[in-house]
Amino acid sequence: MRRNANRAKLPMKRMLLRLTALMMVLCLLPLGALAENEGDDWVTFFLLCNEGMTNAGGNSGNTMMVVGMNPNSGKIRLLVFMWDTFVQYEGYDVPQRIGMPYRNNGPEETLEVFNTNFGMDIDLFMSLNYLNLASLIDTFGGVEVDVSRAERNALNGMVGSKEERLKAQADSGLLSQAVVEMLANEYYLNEYGPDTHLNGLQAVGFGWLQYDSVYNCCLRELEVIADLFSSVGDSIAEKVVLYSNEYDLPEDIGSRRPINLDEMTEEDIDFLRELVSPIFEKSYNNLSDEDIVGISTTLMKAAYDASRQGYDIFSAVDRTILPLEAMNEYDIVAGTKGHLVDAEANGEAMRAFLFAEDEG
Repeated sequence: MRRNANRAKLPMKRMLLRLTALMMVLCLLPLGALAENEGDDWVTFFLLCNEGMTNAGGNSGNTMMVVGMNPNSGKIRLLVFMWDTFVQYEGYDVPQRIGMPYRNNGPEETLEVFNTNFGMDIDLFMSLNYLNLASLIDTFGGVEVDVSRAERNALNGMVGSKEERLKAQADSGLLSQAVVEMLANEYYLNEYGPDTHLNGLQAVGFGWLQYDSVYNCCLRELEVIADLFSSVGDSIAEKVVLYSNEYDLPEDIGSRRPINLDEMTEEDIDFLRELVSPIFEKSYNNLSDEDIVGISTTLMKAAYDASRQGYDIFSAVDRTILPLEAMNEYDIVAGTKGHLVDAEANGEAMRAFLFAEDEG
């Protein structure tokens, strides 16, 4: 996966701040289901995004991602499951593509079908439509990804089709014409190359480009979501400086709020939660405060300890795409193209990837 090379060259002090804030955000993000697995310390999250106008279903899910994190080691793993995968779906005589449950009954049913097919035990979720995801990306300053010239041209080619869809929403009264024109103008991208800055709509469009293959589209999705984590971490690092009893508060904190990881107060937690509140406001999720706070301190300390040793947790994020049959030629089921898969083997592969012991 392509990454922003400049981020890996951050000075130690800046890296410490960013990584610590990043891990705080990762533990606070309602990116899905907080569930202990395999008797280990790993927790998992489920993220769904769709092209519709609501956060709770009605359109096929375009992004289905599982995030695995270990609060003790600070390891992070991202897995995207391709939406053209066929699954067994109760009530249907033939397999359906995995986005169908979202279209029918939203993230709750999607999660149930996902768990049933692949033997997972994920409980909670976060769900956004494409406008809310774009707005969330903009809230934290956009993302920086490696955009090829072909990808830039393909992205701009989507502007017309997206504009027509938005105009239809305007005609139905869901959006104003002024908003449609503003969104279309912001969508167009002039630049390309490494470290290309994308605003929210550009980032969502980039992540959903399918002109070359669905597999490459999923690679782009992984890149956008991973860099969104980094953008959130950077945003918080500009407002907060973290330290511990072992390591004194840095001298140059500017106007940032100092927070001692070993002596966090309720006010500290409230302040941090306020910084990430847009994530909750823009999504449909079922994560409780207890779920959010339960692992936050442990994750922050893990990131802090790792960064003190010069270990960049974020740049070491492991990523993969499932199903195992993702590169196979399409199967045809009732006239629909997709991948028929070995559900048991894919479940085993998913668990092996997410919960593997840390070799470091």
